[in-house]
Amino acid sequence: MEVTIKEQEKKSKIQRFMDKIEKLGNKLPHPVLMFIYISVFTLVASAVLGTLGVVADTPLGKFPINNLLGQKPIEVLKVAATGTTVVERYSNGLSYVIGTAIANFMNMYAIGTILIIMLAIGLMEQSGYLSIAMKSIVKATPMKLVTPVVIFLGVMSNMASDAGYVVLIPLAALMYYTLGRHPLAGLAAGFAGVSGGFSANLFVSSTDALLLPFTQAAAETGDALAKTNLASTMSVTSNWFFMMGSTLLIMILGTLVVDKFVEPRLGDYNKKEADVEPDHEISEQEKVAFKFTNKILFVVIGLIVLAALPFDKNNIIPLLGDLSTTVGIWATDANGNAVLQSADSFLKSMFFHGDMVIMLMFVIFAVSGLVYGFKSGKFKKSEDIVPAMCKAMADMAPIIVIMFFVSQFLNYFNDSHLGVLVASLGADLVRQIPTDNMMWSMVLMVAFIFLTAFVNLFMGGASAKWGLLAPIFVPMLMVAGFTPAGVQLMYRIGDSSTNIISPLMSYLGVVVVFGQKYKKDFGVGSLMSMMMPVSMVFLIGWTLLAIIWALTGFAIGPNQFFFI
Repeated sequence: MEVTIKEQEKKSKIQRFMDKIEKLGNKLPHPVLMFIYISVFTLVASAVLGTLGVVADTPLGKFPINNLLGQKPIEVLKVAATGTTVVERYSNGLSYVIGTAIANFMNMYAIGTILIIMLAIGLMEQSGYLSIAMKSIVKATPMKLVTPVVIFLGVMSNMASDAGYVVLIPLAALMYYTLGRHPLAGLAAGFAGVSGGFSANLFVSSTDALLLPFTQAAAETGDALAKTNLASTMSVTSNWFFMMGSTLLIMILGTLVVDKFVEPRLGDYNKKEADVEPDHEISEQEKVAFKFTNKILFVVIGLIVLAALPFDKNNIIPLLGDLSTTVGIWATDANGNAVLQSADSFLKSMFFHGDMVIMLMFVIFAVSGLVYGFKSGKFKKSEDIVPAMCKAMADMAPIIVIMFFVSQFLNYFNDSHLGVLVASLGADLVRQIPTDNMMWSMVLMVAFIFLTAFVNLFMGGASAKWGLLAPIFVPMLMVAGFTPAGVQLMYRIGDSSTNIISPLMSYLGVVVVFGQKYKKDFGVGSLMSMMMPVSMVFLIGWTLLAIIWALTGFAIGPNQFFFI
């Protein structure tokens, strides 16, 4: 008992605070239950405000709050630069809630992208290619550089959307365990890169593609309010330059915090606590298969690069096709008519458009898994491929359950017109702030980043949350002089920074399970306590980078800046 008291006295105020966070976090309800509570609250709020006859009066028209629990007919309106239009009608609120439940879930873009990527990730993981690739990188990495390498790999893994959560984080913990370091420190480093640095990357990632539709839709409203025409200028590369710079920042900050604070706090690790399978030595056949797979991947990536480069305008190489400038993209204009848009530049081409990023990742991952699996002998016949993909889908079950309730909440909030009401009130408030004052602009930037960081504690899912916040804050901050690309970037900073301490983050339960393999009593609070210092350093350091970037006037992406 005396030892325990002395150890408690040695703890700093920050450590005691994190211990309290750990205890509180472990008492929080399951994320699914939290989304159910939020959905019920939204329905009740719509009923109260709808019964009172509250109307959102915007420059684009009037939006009466729909009572989603009432018996009166409701009309769902859509905000567009040209005004308002009725997109759906229901005989009453109950018919809306019941009749749209399945469509709400099936129409969530993020579900399809995650599941498609995980099919290929399943092949990579089950074939053993990911494991041997990580081991090869670790073997070639000096001990002092393990943490920055893990964080860098975590950051880069978000090119495949959420794949890093289920692939890199457990491998990072195993990596540290194998090297004789605390495995939870490895988990922290992997989690910091994958989730804390979710928006950073050297390349355009699937996150850019996921957020773009929400930003463009909200920017149409902002264009009408701010008298601009910026929605059409948005692309998946709008935040590219800033995110490239952020990659280095996240590596440096993450390494300092994990090595100097997180791992020392964890103390010495007792390997008897681990519940992991002994790591096997890489066989000669696996080494040969790994080298052969890398050669095939080099060829595949080379073919993709050749197809993407804008030199094959006349289809000189039919086998490659042309993803650069000659491929037309069908889109919908303001009146709902389908129009064929020609790509007049490489950055607007099919290569950077919509699902292309996701499918290219799918091809690369699937090829690596298949080639290595058959070459190494892991896959004996074609029927062995199916179980590998099924295993990946099984791991996605918790995410699918959570996304169902997220989808209901998003649609309740938007279709009740509560989102338009909040956006309108916020825009009126922002109009009172002088737009030509740089100090006020910086205050707004910091306020929005920190607000996003706070909201992220109570709502997981980057694309789902942006679907909620974009209609509110993009038009509001466009009125204050920010570009939609700049607003999206600020959101990504706040959202990424507190991902690692959000009790509602979709993969939180998955990460906790990974941690329990090395410490049986590892819980949600344990994870939040461990990641708290990383989160705070990321939030402050990343915000400072954004302020400096904005003040210097550097482009945040091709032809994109912070201010209008």
